[in-house]
Amino acid sequence: MSRCLCFLVWICLPFFANGQTDSLLSELDKAVQNRVRYQNAREIRIDSLKTLFAGTSSLEDRYRVQYRIFREYRSYNMDSALAVAVRKKALAEETGNPRNRDESEMNVAEILGIMGMYKESLEIMDGMDISRMDRSLKSFYFHLHHSLYTRLSENMASEKGPYERLLSTYRDSLLKYNDEGTTGYDFALAGKLTERKQYDEAMKVFNRMITEKKDSLSILAMAAYELSEIYRKRGDFENEKKYLIISATSDVKRGARTYVSLIKLAVLLYRQGDVDRAYRYITCAMEDASYSKSRFRTLQISEALPVIIDAYDKKMKEEKANLFKYLVLISFLSVILVLSIIFIYRQMKKLSQARKEVSRMLEDVRQMNMELFELNEKLSDTHRIKEEYIGFVFNLCSDYIDKMENYRKEIHRKLKAGKTQEALQLTGSTSLVTDELKEFFRNFDAVFLTIFPNFVEEFNRLLQEGEKILPKPGDLLSPELRVFALVRLGISESSKIANFLHYSPQTVYNYNLKVRNKLAIPKEEFTKVIHQIGR
Repeated sequence: MSRCLCFLVWICLPFFANGQTDSLLSELDKAVQNRVRYQNAREIRIDSLKTLFAGTSSLEDRYRVQYRIFREYRSYNMDSALAVAVRKKALAEETGNPRNRDESEMNVAEILGIMGMYKESLEIMDGMDISRMDRSLKSFYFHLHHSLYTRLSENMASEKGPYERLLSTYRDSLLKYNDEGTTGYDFALAGKLTERKQYDEAMKVFNRMITEKKDSLSILAMAAYELSEIYRKRGDFENEKKYLIISATSDVKRGARTYVSLIKLAVLLYRQGDVDRAYRYITCAMEDASYSKSRFRTLQISEALPVIIDAYDKKMKEEKANLFKYLVLISFLSVILVLSIIFIYRQMKKLSQARKEVSRMLEDVRQMNMELFELNEKLSDTHRIKEEYIGFVFNLCSDYIDKMENYRKEIHRKLKAGKTQEALQLTGSTSLVTDELKEFFRNFDAVFLTIFPNFVEEFNRLLQEGEKILPKPGDLLSPELRVFALVRLGISESSKIANFLHYSPQTVYNYNLKVRNKLAIPKEEFTKVIHQIGR
């Protein structure tokens, strides 16, 4: 189980480290972007110290304030720092304090060394009497020599041996003249351990300093930088980058303009292929070094700047070339897209026209279906009426044949018996026709109401209120209803209706006019509605 856990940690650790490094880089990007705000904060501190200096009368107090102003300028602007150091030296002469004079001399030498004027810096320090210095000044004296020879060693491409021996000697002096547990002692101790390649012990010292002095950006920047150097020597470039980022972020946030971490980080990022960040960081470092007049840092940057700028320019050219290719490709795709849109629009237009045509055809089919439906209804209705009336006609004809046969026999019998007068009376009477006509109307009415049982009610719904037409008691249909019963059966000509019912054409006309005047519906719709009754 423990082996599996270790294996998982080993697998996941690189991803965690990369994520942490990306987060630190994002923080550094923000700091670089806002570096003017941090530098303005330093300017405000300097202005407040100058105001304090102007309001201070005591020479010793003025000297201490001037020293604080010098410390603000020391990592910010070398010309101003040198000017303050010279004024502080003059003020030290006024105080008459030998310690102040020695400290001021070393401050001037310190700035000259940072500006790259190594010979002048060494001349000042070599001319000083170290025997009269107290313990803290001696520590500062050896610290200046150590810093100066560190720069000289870094500038030497080869033959660093003499400088490294001197550095080792000055580290021993720093350990001797710094009290144990102080920042100066810890830096000297970690440097000595690094010199002996006791990297783990040196890293413990620097990590302890980072933990204990985390509120001091300057100590955090220096300790993180020294840790990055140890990781570089051990070949651990990922951790080297991590601590260079931490150091550079601290430098930027404290408003410094002379630093080394951001420069070395830019070179490392360039080697790893992150040309954009490398270009941003190196140009930022060059701007700050130019402003601060730090010749040593400017020299360091000038070695890396052309290579990074050349790589950045090359990348920009490649990106422009790629951008042009993408632009051509996008233009080509845009033309294809426009042509496709035009084609699709035309196809959609054709489709729309086809849909309209199909819709029109469907409407025509629907109309034809409705007409067929109505025709089917009419045919069905006609078929039903024909079936009923064919039977009625056959029965009626059969009855009439029987009656005519009986009538013939009766007349024949009377004529044979010599009853000529009675035969003449029988043939001259009209009662037979009248009775037969009434019987015909009763049969017609009965058959019609069998086919259309609700004809009377539905017909009266077409009339105005109070104008209903009802048959007399004992009758099934009235003469008016009988006229329109024939209309319902499809007989619309007045002459045919008159012949069928044995009415005069005028009588049929009068019935028609009378009913139309009582209609509750438009007259032009009356015939159509009559044909719908009973469907």
